[in-house]
Amino acid sequence: MDVLNEDAMIKEVNLTTARNLSPLFDDAVRKEQPVMIVRGRNERGLLLSRDRQLRLLDVYTLHVDVIPEDEVGGFTLWVRELNLGEYGSTLLIAREQLLDSVRSYVRYYFQNWDLFRHLPDKATQEPYVYRLSLAKDDDELIGLLFGDAKNADPSTGSAAVAVAG
Repeated sequence: MDVLNEDAMIKEVNLTTARNLSPLFDDAVRKEQPVMIVRGRNERGLLLSRDRQLRLLDVYTLHVDVIPEDEVGGFTLWVRELNLGEYGSTLLIAREQLLDSVRSYVRYYFQNWDLFRHLPDKATQEPYVYRLSLAKDDDELIGLLFGDAKNADPSTGSAAVAVAG
C-alpha cells in the first residue's frame, strides 16, 4: 500500500490507492486505525469506524425536557441542543413526533451544511447532529435522546429526561 507520509500520525494514502477500499476499510473498521485519504495537496478525508466515532462523540449528551401543557393537556418534548421540540397528547405520542422531527432535522441539517457552518448557533449543533446521524435504528435514537432504551418506560417514553414546570 502506498503511504504518502511515513511521519504522519495517521496513515495517509492518496485517492488512487483509496479506490481499493477493502484493505483501508479493514484498517479503519476492524483494526480501528484511522486512515487519512488525500487528494492533491489540500483535500483530506478521514476514514474512521462507526464505533470510534461514537466513542469520540460520547461527550455530546442530548438533554430532552418534558414540558407538561397544563392548559391544553399533553406534553411538549424539547431537545435543548437542537432547539427542537414536539407536542403530543401523551408522552408516547410526543416521543414518536419528536423522533420523526429529529430524523428530518438531521437530514435537513446535512443538506444545508454549506449555510449552517457559517451560522454560530447551527455550527454548535454539529457534533450533536452527527452523533444522532450514527444511530442505526429507533432503539439507538431513543437511547441517545432519552437514555438507555432498555431501561426506558414505554408509557412515558423516557428514562432520563428533565421535567420543566
